Amino acid sequence: MNQHQAMRLHEEAIVIDGLNASYFFNEAVLRRIRQGGVTAFNGTVAAWHSLPETMNLIADYYRLFEDRADWLMQVRTVKDFHEAKARGLAGMIFGFQNTGPINGNLRMLAVYHALGVRIIQLTYNDENAVGFGCMAPEDKGLTPFGREVVAEMNRLGMLVDLSHCGHKTTMDAIEASKGPVAFTHANPLALAKSPRNKPDQAFKALAAKGGVAGVVLLPAWLTHHGHATLEDYLSAIDYLVNLIGIDHVGLGTDFMEEIPAEIMATALKGISAENLQKFYGSTIVNGFESAAEFPRVTEGLLSRGYSPQDVKKIMGGNWLRLFERVWKGF
Repeated sequence: MNQHQAMRLHEEAIVIDGLNASYFFNEAVLRRIRQGGVTAFNGTVAAWHSLPETMNLIADYYRLFEDRADWLMQVRTVKDFHEAKARGLAGMIFGFQNTGPINGNLRMLAVYHALGVRIIQLTYNDENAVGFGCMAPEDKGLTPFGREVVAEMNRLGMLVDLSHCGHKTTMDAIEASKGPVAFTHANPLALAKSPRNKPDQAFKALAAKGGVAGVVLLPAWLTHHGHATLEDYLSAIDYLVNLIGIDHVGLGTDFMEEIPAEIMATALKGISAENLQKFYGSTIVNGFESAAEFPRVTEGLLSRGYSPQDVKKIMGGNWLRLFERVWKGF
């Protein structure tokens, strides 16, 4: 299949990014997402934020939807993906990278769900009331309150995201959930020895539960030497497809485009000097430098022998199927 045919397939596909943590109030970010033919993305609304800060951010995003109604719309239902595709808009799914914004109040989950939040990561890097992040000194697993949170998210139809969770917390949550969960942005530990990467065992448990894993772009999580190209990214997709099957692999770039320096400093707070050096040493995957380059992934997968049907699964179809199942509630 030539480049023209690959682009045609990309334009036909529903393309979903499992995690984009960019600064969406910068117009350049939205422009690149649209240029890349992205149908929808899990956009980080909150991570380390307090409840009041999170509510203010949601208000700001509602205003952004009004101001950029020609470019952007909120995704709350599976039907919204198809609407975004038909209208040529980018759909934003509200996602949290931490359960801190519920402030220990289980009832806040229903409030956030009513506001459109559909994906919540249980922990960020550290320990919280729900469980333990991948950089916590010790991972004691999902807490009793964490089990209540998972059960309530299941009931409401919110996707449980375990990307930053420590291994025991990850495995506990997979077992505790009534339905599929996700690693919206996590790579295999076999590819790079990073605390953010997960062992094969976790990916197999995720797939057995019916979940989906999104492959991350950061070079430090793709290769042992910390530099990466599009080919390395495609190889990570290959690795997971071979490990857990074509139906459980998607994209979760974790793009962090145009983030102001003060916000980035807060996001990386508490990370060791060694890991900071790895992060800042190389943050760009050559050949997939921005969200505008999503068509290159479609072309690359086709060049590796994936069928058009399987390419559509990886580019967004698997996420779509997962959302359709989970958002109905259990």
